[in-house]
Amino acid sequence: MPGTSTQHIKNSARSFVRGSARSCVRRQPVEQEALRTLLAGDYHRYAQAFLLPAECRDAIEDTFAVLWLSFEDALASPDIRHYAWDILRSTVMAKTTYRDGRPALEAAVFDTVAAQDPHTSPGDQAAHVARNLELFTAISKLPDIQLDVMVLRHLCGFTPERTSELLGVPLAAALSTERHARRSLECALILPPETGGPTP
Repeated sequence: MPGTSTQHIKNSARSFVRGSARSCVRRQPVEQEALRTLLAGDYHRYAQAFLLPAECRDAIEDTFAVLWLSFEDALASPDIRHYAWDILRSTVMAKTTYRDGRPALEAAVFDTVAAQDPHTSPGDQAAHVARNLELFTAISKLPDIQLDVMVLRHLCGFTPERTSELLGVPLAAALSTERHARRSLECALILPPETGGPTP
């Protein structure tokens, strides 16, 4: 429609999805309600690594609205947790800021446990931020699955077991992915990109 902004179209689509889900709330399966109870809080922690608070809330609402509308497909999928995670990830990544084609994680440095610890002095917080800024920039450049594992494990602070549950993958796969991610980060932080040689 002439004169209609892209943002207006996005907002209208979001309202339609949420409205459709709300109109069916009386027929919402117990399984879907239980899934939201189990996942929503942890999903929000993941979204916080990439989005502002208001955007996080929107991402979680949109995720569960889409999940509700496709719940039959979710139930028929090999793993409903993996199906739901794919929806969450797509929703968060559609809203996040990108730098050089990768999601920006620098702001998440300030939300790490050490940075928020009330017993940490301002000087120690600044040192913590400086140490982790380069690391989080490198994490943002990892392949998607490695990025997710590192965000869940080291920004959100989840155990390997909870990480595998949220992703809907076997624990062994989550642990293997983390090992590969750590090796990639070690190389990225040691080898300068200009020459590929060792840091003096």
